[in-house]
Amino acid sequence: YVLEPRDSIVVFSHGGLNAAPVEGALEAKKRGLTVITVSSHQNSRQAQATHSSGKKLSDVADIAIDNCVPAEDALVGVEGIPERFAAGSTVAAVTISMALVAEVGSLLVESGHKPPTFVSPNVGLEPDHNQRVFVEFARRVSRRVP
Repeated sequence: YVLEPRDSIVVFSHGGLNAAPVEGALEAKKRGLTVITVSSHQNSRQAQATHSSGKKLSDVADIAIDNCVPAEDALVGVEGIPERFAAGSTVAAVTISMALVAEVGSLLVESGHKPPTFVSPNVGLEPDHNQRVFVEFARRVSRRVP
């Protein structure tokens, strides 16, 4: 199966248990989108779902990516306090997001498409480059509004 960027959604939730991301994923499925999820599969195995269907985020996924973060999420412990802090899921979400962007961008270029790419103005492109990207994005989004 080849994923088309126009017909998929990525839903992030560290635990994959809360109702809101599950509801979003279910609605996306209902609309025919491929649902890609990013969550802690360890957390999902250890805890109960809160969605009324009893489903967890990875249950709804066509493709379920494990963020590989422990169920607790907080990673840093300091002697003197019982709680850990510094969420690992934030780092994992950014890393996974950028890996997906890189892979999808590479696949698009390999297949002959040039994705409109927002870039830092410090790289020396034409001054209106990013404005053209915004215009193209708006054009694509407006075509998809039901």
